Amino acid sequence: MKKHVLAFILVIVLGVMAACSNENASKGENSGEAKAGEKFDLRLATVVSAPHPWLDAAEYFKEEVEKRTDGNVTISIHHSGSLGDDETTIDEMRLGTIDFVIGGTQNAASFVPRLQIFGLAYLFEDMDHFERAIDENSLLFEYFEQEFVDKNLDVKLLALSGGGTRYLSNNKKEIKNPDDLKGLKLRLPGSPIENDIWSALGALPSSLSWNEVYSGIQTGVVEGFESTLSGYTGSKLYEVAPYVSLTEHLYMATHFTMSDLTFNKLPEEYQEIVDEVAKEAAKLGTEKGIEFDEELFKELEEREVTITEVERDKFVEILEPLHDDLAAQLDAEELVEIVRELKE
Repeated sequence: MKKHVLAFILVIVLGVMAACSNENASKGENSGEAKAGEKFDLRLATVVSAPHPWLDAAEYFKEEVEKRTDGNVTISIHHSGSLGDDETTIDEMRLGTIDFVIGGTQNAASFVPRLQIFGLAYLFEDMDHFERAIDENSLLFEYFEQEFVDKNLDVKLLALSGGGTRYLSNNKKEIKNPDDLKGLKLRLPGSPIENDIWSALGALPSSLSWNEVYSGIQTGVVEGFESTLSGYTGSKLYEVAPYVSLTEHLYMATHFTMSDLTFNKLPEEYQEIVDEVAKEAAKLGTEKGIEFDEELFKELEEREVTITEVERDKFVEILEPLHDDLAAQLDAEELVEIVRELKE
């Protein structure tokens, strides 16, 4: 009888130890030092095509991680949606079959809904204001870093980045004011907040993955979309949508994320390198986004794209009053206040 009791107690103790071990692993603890000669071949996915600041950030990240780990961590970059759309690659990252994703925050909003605050048009006064908000030391970044943990996604937020200014493009006509948008079938990422925003301007929103926009315009499924100039040019969308309106309604907010399963299997030394280089790459991506905006305007003029100045005040007049109500829908009033307090 005593033997059975002792055996039963032993099973309980072993179970508790296993549970603790799993909990520690989920929190990012690892086995310690890398074994001699241990190699890690990792994959980074993004949906965009060159030229694009996300790819510049990815290349920098690849080169620096490989250099600082003496080639023990290698990274292959899979662009143009070759591993799937944004949501697919995030799901794969949760399983550990993709190791890193660089993508738009609005396309990650189905996993972390409060990321939709980056879709509040005209929330940021200018690029400097936006950069302060996404900085690694900002309260906003700290909030989202913890939010990824709290959601139990098995995904780690390494950095927030930029990627340029977002403009409106279409295949129908010049758009100068909100009245010109009425009835336009507009492609948007899968963000309910952005649907509300563009509906308020009179457009007819339609959710479509980025790598389907070109064919969507060709077939008439959609007539317009909003994007950075890098996205517009890299995907050759000038071929099907030759009208660009300078709405400057958003700054491209980007998430640089990593599979927790991948992070946990790396030795601590490599974890620190990955974290450090990702933040450097994120800053580079923001800088490149600004550079590309300046350079690509010249290229678009050569491609006979019609570039239109808009009556910005009329857009702001409609959209700015929506900020508080839309933030309340997300239970994100505190985050919007953090952004407002960062204004100079």
